[in-house]
Amino acid sequence: MTTPDDTEVPTAGGARPSKPMEIAAAAVALAGFAAVFLLARGIELRVETGGIGPRWWPQVLGAAGAALSVVLLCRAVVGAAAQREGVQEATRDGRVRVVLVVVLAALYVVAWPLAGFVVATPLFLAAGAYLFGGRGWAALLAFPVGLTALLYLLFHSVLEVPL
Repeated sequence: MTTPDDTEVPTAGGARPSKPMEIAAAAVALAGFAAVFLLARGIELRVETGGIGPRWWPQVLGAAGAALSVVLLCRAVVGAAAQREGVQEATRDGRVRVVLVVVLAALYVVAWPLAGFVVATPLFLAAGAYLFGGRGWAALLAFPVGLTALLYLLFHSVLEVPL
């Protein structure tokens, strides 16, 4: 159902089941996780350790995600479309936010090497929080700075991954 400004209004029972959407989502997930697995195999090692190295986690996550995506794809192709009672129908505002968050992520990928992780990450997180409704100091300042600090400590200090 649409309103005069062409914005879709969600139905009372949730979004309609969509078999093509489930198949497409599972196929995109499979392609993405397969890419993660294949790209992880190309990570150059300074020293070959023979055990768990920098390639291990990305490969495990890529393989596990690909396997789960295959399960979802088989379920979507063979089974009936899933009921989506708690899911709202897509709206124009939602589509715009998806496009904006993809643009924001692309800007983050460009900004990270130029400005550094510690500068680009809290700006990205604050912009994302604002885009999805965060308005208070906690959402726009404490969350981005705290999460950036946590990620920096985890990766840079604990795991010794250069950021």
